[in-house]
Amino acid sequence: MGKAMRASLLETLNSQVDEIAEHVAAVLLSSIPGFADRGDDLHKLTTLTLTDFLRHADGARTELDPLLIDRAHELARSGLDGGSAAHFWRVISQELWSWLTVRNSAIFDLRGDGLAVWNGFLATHERYAAAFMDAFFETQSELRAAELSCRRVSLDDLLAGKSPDQTESMLQVLGIRTEQVVIARFSFTGDAPNDPSDPGSRFQPLIREMQAHTRRLPWTVSDGSLVLCLPYDERTRDSIRRLSEHLDTNVRIGISRPWPVAGSLAAANRQAELARRGAGATTRIVDFGTLSLMQVAALHVDLPADDVPESLNILFTEDAKSDHEWLRTAEALLQAHGSISGAANLLRVHMNTIYYRIAAARRVTGLDLRSPGVLADIQFLQTCRSFGRYVA
Repeated sequence: MGKAMRASLLETLNSQVDEIAEHVAAVLLSSIPGFADRGDDLHKLTTLTLTDFLRHADGARTELDPLLIDRAHELARSGLDGGSAAHFWRVISQELWSWLTVRNSAIFDLRGDGLAVWNGFLATHERYAAAFMDAFFETQSELRAAELSCRRVSLDDLLAGKSPDQTESMLQVLGIRTEQVVIARFSFTGDAPNDPSDPGSRFQPLIREMQAHTRRLPWTVSDGSLVLCLPYDERTRDSIRRLSEHLDTNVRIGISRPWPVAGSLAAANRQAELARRGAGATTRIVDFGTLSLMQVAALHVDLPADDVPESLNILFTEDAKSDHEWLRTAEALLQAHGSISGAANLLRVHMNTIYYRIAAARRVTGLDLRSPGVLADIQFLQTCRSFGRYVA
């Protein structure tokens, strides 16, 4: 393409910038929901972009226009999503190509050096798109970091029971609008990657795993645990059930009872922490809302073996060593309200077997498995051991 033809093409495009920008802006508005209600701003942004393309093409500009990069920061701060920002640049190139090949086909020679002008546009487009998106995501990351910090501070205040009269409104700001919530606390056993400057770093793999199964919800890190506030609904219950199947075996989870949003969340946070302490290798998730009062009591107790009557320690030790089935028999007697025949039916053994086990336990330990007091002690000790509150 000769210099005269090139100059003619660029002059024609310069005269059509407003018209091209209006057309491109209309296409963007119709194809990208994120640009709704941005008509005037979008037209200005498109005009600025096309003008810079032409100034680069005729050699009037060699550096990127800082005004255009500033617009990337503004769009990120306005809440535009990254997909919409990236699509803006795809539409720009598509519609500019269409304009050249359809509206200006007489002077845009596809068979000759006209493509040199287009290649120049593409090179400029690539530079601007890369710089624009870098600036956009940089600002978006800064905003998300600031938002996350604010969300964590807000959740920390809620969990501490501050301003209970504002709990409901604060939860709405955090994206939770149900009448009840549950608090979930997650922790690791053993070692996990940890950055002392960021207490949330050790939970990043866990957070990524959770985000695949749950909504984006407020979280914080407290006393070495990851703490989430979850809306209490069927979706949350399903998410927790699915989540338990995907987490590593070294994760322990405690969940509070459903708690009304009109008040302090301090008690719900305490329940979640108690439940988390009760989780172990066999029961990795403990839901406080499903526990009996005896199980709740066991969570509050650190029971050293030295404080347990020697006869009970012998009963548990000998039963584990020789498989006497004394503990299973005691459990069956509890369920059968002390009935020998009822316990035999539950265990599918003869009544004489139950009598034999009762006699053997009494001979070795001095305990009578028919005694309600003995059965209650056995049940409580089993509960303490099951929830990890028994210190051998």
